[in-house]
Amino acid sequence: MQKTDAAYSLYLNILREELLLAMGCTEPAAVAYAAAAARSLLDPGSVPRRCALYVSGNIIKNVKSVVVPNTGGLRGLEA
Repeated sequence: MQKTDAAYSLYLNILREELLLAMGCTEPAAVAYAAAAARSLLDPGSVPRRCALYVSGNIIKNVKSVVVPNTGGLRGLEA
């Protein structure tokens, strides 16, 4: 596809309208959200002993290394 194609301009406009800038640490938040969503499916009051995640190496790297804002310098999650 060439930059002069009408479809190129259309796709570019869609991306400009739909994409939002992500600030901060989205990976730990995504992992925490997934865990909370999974827990919401359990019986009320039950607490899982562990949680196994199957994610890419890049997600693991970012979750382990990023400093989570407003936590006094705490880093993501333990591997």
